[in-house]
Amino acid sequence: MLDLEKISGLPLELAEDYRLTARPPMAEAKLTFVRKFSEMQPVLLDPAARPEPARDEMYFVYRNLYLPEDHGLILEHHLTYDVTILPPGRIGREFNKTVGHYHGNIPGKQIAHPELYQILHGSALFLLQKMDPEFNQVISVIAFEASAGDKVVYPPNYGHIMINIGSEPLVTANWLCTDYHPLYEPVADRAGLAYYAVAGERDKYEFVANARYNNPPAVRIIDQKFMNNFPITGPKPMYTAGVANPQQLEFLSRPEKYAV
Repeated sequence: MLDLEKISGLPLELAEDYRLTARPPMAEAKLTFVRKFSEMQPVLLDPAARPEPARDEMYFVYRNLYLPEDHGLILEHHLTYDVTILPPGRIGREFNKTVGHYHGNIPGKQIAHPELYQILHGSALFLLQKMDPEFNQVISVIAFEASAGDKVVYPPNYGHIMINIGSEPLVTANWLCTDYHPLYEPVADRAGLAYYAVAGERDKYEFVANARYNNPPAVRIIDQKFMNNFPITGPKPMYTAGVANPQQLEFLSRPEKYAV
């Protein structure tokens, strides 16, 4: 068992089968969905490759986790606190990853809901890209690494995936506005984002361009420390800080107010 309480602020443990267990006073942590290998194949560099080590369950998602005394507050602010677990390993040359998606624009606005993440365990590579409104051309591609304790923000209108580049399970938590609308089709229709992250011969990883995109810009590796400007990205667990002062999470539901 991997005890996640100190870093997450919730009495959670991760078992060897990559399932969560919640201790009192939490209710049972119910698994929302498991992403199967067959669902991953459309977004892989090599759809014929097989996971190593062999597995059919590629990652696990738990939605809407909370302490009982916080439930009403979280509902009032239209928030959800979720946990995702990506086991280590590769599929051919690629590291295990999420399938990736965008968030649809808020109705009546030209901006989508952002997302806030904290790494609870392991080593992550985040790959994000922005396209024009019709999803014809890539405007920007950025990538950054994060490790346990780091908090990162997915900016509005960026498609995104998480990649486990370590040898341990990658466990992440996220705060997200429940009014968001996920868009998987723009990623699935092009077999993934504009680049695949693969194991490098000399470096930990390298990027391979996706031939289904027309001349995408090069990946910009950025330092995610700029995100420390958000009050919520302080030293406290993201859950604890969020329920103590939900106004710090207002940018998730009203991103137009914080766009600058």
